[in-house]
Amino acid sequence: MLWMTLRPSADVEAVASVDTHSTSAVEADPIAGAALHEPRHDEPQPEPGLPADDELAALSAMKAKVLCGTEFKGTLPHVAQVGHLLQTMFGVGDIGGAHGRYDGDHGAGRALDVMTSNTVLGNTIAEFVLANKARFGVTYVIWQQRYNDGSGWSYMEDRGSPTQNHYDHVHISFQSSGAANIAC
Repeated sequence: MLWMTLRPSADVEAVASVDTHSTSAVEADPIAGAALHEPRHDEPQPEPGLPADDELAALSAMKAKVLCGTEFKGTLPHVAQVGHLLQTMFGVGDIGGAHGRYDGDHGAGRALDVMTSNTVLGNTIAEFVLANKARFGVTYVIWQQRYNDGSGWSYMEDRGSPTQNHYDHVHISFQSSGAANIAC
């Protein structure tokens, strides 16, 4: 059997001997360096002379707000926007709207069912919606056999099943009209 010894070329040895913590072996690219220091013409620029915190705030204020979509499972536009916002904020993938429902607020496109059996998540969603009741145009919330129209929780009669008693979803009903300007 023949054994061969492979030796790296002189070029490979030269590259391997470079100190990785030093920048002396790196040649600066003048074009890339200029691009790092000069703002692009299409980027928003803060007012000159602002302190760093104010500069960041000014840049944030200049960013365009992205409105939530106004179509969501047959609901009205303002209801759809809240549905999209809840999906974005809380990561809930299963939210029911009007499709397949022909009665009451669901049939009119004025209700959402945010499906969750997680008590902490459901409480958080219900409290968030109630805290934004006027902004979202919410009339009432049902969660875990309790009803809240903004004046506190009250218990409901037993409707017979976990779904009918709202233990597996937060039900949110809305006014028939509302502002459709919620940013996601």
